[in-house]
Amino acid sequence: MLKKMSIRLRLTVMTVALLAICCVGLTLILNYSADRMATRIDATLLLPAQEVGEDGRVDESSQLPSSSLTPAVSTDDSQKARTDYRIESMIYMLLVIVGGGFLTYYISGKALKPLDTLNGQVKNINVRNLSETLSVPPTKDEIAELTVTFNEMTDKLDNAFMMQGRFSASAAHELRTPLAVLQTKVDVFKKRKDHTNEEYDALISVIEKQTNRLRGLVDNLLDMMNLDDNGEQSSICVKDIFEDIISELSHIAKDKNVTLALDCDNSIVFGNTDLLYRAFYNLVENGIKYNIDGGRVEVNVHKLSKEQVSIIVKDTGIGIAEKNKKNIFEPFYRVDKSRSRQMGGAGLGLSIVDSIIKKHNGTLTVTDNEKEGSCFNVILKI
Repeated sequence: MLKKMSIRLRLTVMTVALLAICCVGLTLILNYSADRMATRIDATLLLPAQEVGEDGRVDESSQLPSSSLTPAVSTDDSQKARTDYRIESMIYMLLVIVGGGFLTYYISGKALKPLDTLNGQVKNINVRNLSETLSVPPTKDEIAELTVTFNEMTDKLDNAFMMQGRFSASAAHELRTPLAVLQTKVDVFKKRKDHTNEEYDALISVIEKQTNRLRGLVDNLLDMMNLDDNGEQSSICVKDIFEDIISELSHIAKDKNVTLALDCDNSIVFGNTDLLYRAFYNLVENGIKYNIDGGRVEVNVHKLSKEQVSIIVKDTGIGIAEKNKKNIFEPFYRVDKSRSRQMGGAGLGLSIVDSIIKKHNGTLTVTDNEKEGSCFNVILKI
């Protein structure tokens, strides 16, 4: 029953119940005490009179016979006084309970008015006005704290909806571009009936290139969707992961004339081997792709404390402008769009890396390399 009431009525009912218990108890105690006191008074009035001698002693011989005494108050009057006292105490008890209930209802209404105002403001919140903040009441109480927390929550939701919108628009654009290229090539090819072998080869080459691009994009999107499943967790030696990555990427580094260097201790982290391998692979691969001719990619791994491991991947490449650093971990964001397309990237690599590191309760930051280029610093818990 109480669960279906408003907070105001619930407070009133509970306060009235508490008042009733206290008033009933107090009335019973007072009636019991008053009855005992009235009995003692009646007994005192009925005691026989005694004379006191000059030496202070009571003269027993002067005691009047009890039959000659007349009580100051009759038994009927005493009983009537007791009854009237009980009735009046009951009436006062009911008045206190009823008055306390109405007073509680009024005061609780005043106290809960900011909550009622907050409720009205929350009802007007929808997807289109999530960016609007609610007015925080001047009182520094729980309702003001709740309002601040709600504003923080709506800010996070608004950012999430905006990121989702950008993600959908960027994904649609990335998928549309290769499809438009394929459609254009096929339309041009169909306008002529006779084609040479070179034209067939050129069309097949374009179809293969754009198909690979679509497949890579779809694979990256699926990877992002599957990051919620962390898979099997185990203790991992970071050095083993980077040795495999450098071995696999050595031919790409050789073609780009980029030197790979590994300075790694035997630090152990706890996580999923496949996810961490993918994250570190992307960082090293990006360091190679966006490097200069004769550049260098260095990987440094060392233990910061008993609970943290630092993993630094730095290159001597083109670097990242300060204004772009805060956006590079967003899906489909590219620092240099034309160059990223030439490299075959869709702007999802660093976003996947950031998601994987966060899944492992780590942090990923980017700074400038002292020797020009970029420096990615990953901190993982042991």
